[in-house]
Amino acid sequence: MNSEPSWNDVLKNLLFIASTLGAAYLVTVYLGLDGLREKVLTAGLYAPLIILTLKATTVVVVPLGGTVIYPVAGALFGFWPGLWLCLAGDAIGSSIAFFISRRFGRSVLRYFTSQAERPVLDQVIGRLGDEKKLLVTRIFFIGFMDLFAYAAGLTKVRFWFFILIHIAVHAIPASLYVVFGDLLVSGNWWLMIGAALAGGALALVGAWRFQVDLLRGN
Repeated sequence: MNSEPSWNDVLKNLLFIASTLGAAYLVTVYLGLDGLREKVLTAGLYAPLIILTLKATTVVVVPLGGTVIYPVAGALFGFWPGLWLCLAGDAIGSSIAFFISRRFGRSVLRYFTSQAERPVLDQVIGRLGDEKKLLVTRIFFIGFMDLFAYAAGLTKVRFWFFILIHIAVHAIPASLYVVFGDLLVSGNWWLMIGAALAGGALALVGAWRFQVDLLRGN
């Protein structure tokens, strides 16, 4: 039986966002804000390749978690380069996850997802159904990009249709995280606070819609 919509779920999401942004701040301060992007340029192709590989890996192996990479990429490369780099990694990782589940089925998912994440995976599969429901379902599960990729692979949804909708919707929260890192380096604290509040509002709405959708499914 599903529980009523709870403020605890909202607070957990807000705490997750706050801890992610806090971790990104500590990482960038540790690296040194002065001349940070100039230091990255001296690393050549290695720095973007590391970000790209990390993002793809954290999508395939769900428990790893890669949210902190977005603001770090924004701090290192700026908004647009950082965003495109992260989305490219997400697209690669999501494609791998999609084809893993499509090729091997549910049995292989225990190697890439934790036990606690299985109920969410089941909810996504149950609501995905066909391509007509893909966009709405993706918006409802906007915070579960990696699990959504695995779930979509278990359905009859065409890959190209999935990946376009999947990344387009994911670009919304990703851009908020990346812009936070970009503003961290530029020192525009007011805009940075605004980006953090926008991310918190998105988490609040997402948690509420998720709970309402679960109740309607009963």
